[in-house]
Amino acid sequence: MTRNLIHSILFRLCAPPVFGVFVYLLILLINNTLQDAERIFSSQELYISIVLTYVSFESMRMIISLLERYLAPETLIRRRLLVQMTLTLVVSLSLVGITISSYFKWLVGFSIGTRELEVFLLLFGTIGLLYNLLYFSYYYLVKENRERMEEERKMREKVEADFSSFKSDINPDLLYESLENLILTLHHNVEKAEEQIDHLASIYRYGLVNRQKELVSLEEELHATKSLLALLNVHHQDAIQISNEVEKPAEIYLIPGSLLITIDTVVRNTLISARAPLNFLIYREDEDYVVVQHNINDRLLQHQESLQAFGRLQRSYSFFSEKPFVQVKAGLENYIKFPLMYIATENETESA
Repeated sequence: MTRNLIHSILFRLCAPPVFGVFVYLLILLINNTLQDAERIFSSQELYISIVLTYVSFESMRMIISLLERYLAPETLIRRRLLVQMTLTLVVSLSLVGITISSYFKWLVGFSIGTRELEVFLLLFGTIGLLYNLLYFSYYYLVKENRERMEEERKMREKVEADFSSFKSDINPDLLYESLENLILTLHHNVEKAEEQIDHLASIYRYGLVNRQKELVSLEEELHATKSLLALLNVHHQDAIQISNEVEKPAEIYLIPGSLLITIDTVVRNTLISARAPLNFLIYREDEDYVVVQHNINDRLLQHQESLQAFGRLQRSYSFFSEKPFVQVKAGLENYIKFPLMYIATENETESA
């Protein structure tokens, strides 16, 4: 746990002299004019003021240390504020009053006047309030920072959990639909049925092989996408087409299954027919994104499971990139933008 600023050795050594000088100058200005203050300035009285500040600060710090030990932090808002303010002011002002009275009586040779004592107590009471204000301000600052760090930790854990969940998705709907189409195809074309089995096996083999990987190349994703497209077009009579305009896809990396999840989600939430085909275009946007563009023809009833998988994919990208995963609808087109990620070579790493 981070200790409060008032417990710092540097603060305990440096703060009292600064406040002591400040108090002494205020006392001179309260009791005299500026010209008189310059004339009657006394280094001995300045040292006494600094000593009084040390006494005030250390006594308040001791009270606060005892309260930190015996009062739980959750009592801070309800009782700690009132208790701490009262105890620190009473103890510190009592010690300051006793010390200054003893100084005047035993060293100066006469008792301090009531007005002078009131001025001392008023100034040190104000300093005591500022001291407590500094303590509580630092306490709440540390508390707020700790809460924010805890929120960030929980968000990171959630993103990691989403990422793990996303990588372990099986997509049962695709499996069942493919098996149903396979049963229908077996009755009239065994060779096509074997091709469907190969495509289905290729998709799930791709998922299993890359299950432990964090990133795969766009080239690998595009290869797996061909098998997915072949299976989807069995049901949609070749009404789904994909065009790729990305150069050097082997140098660009995505989270495994990014294109598979994206295309599957779009297909399950789009009305598709021979007269209203679904066309995908994959291209690179500057140095920031790989874009999947497609025409919009939304279904009336959305497929929730695919949308949830797409949401997990979207959150997973925040784990790898500071750039946001973007989805923009403009007119009759939808643009899904994956932030570009690269894997540094050994030479690049050594030069960095």
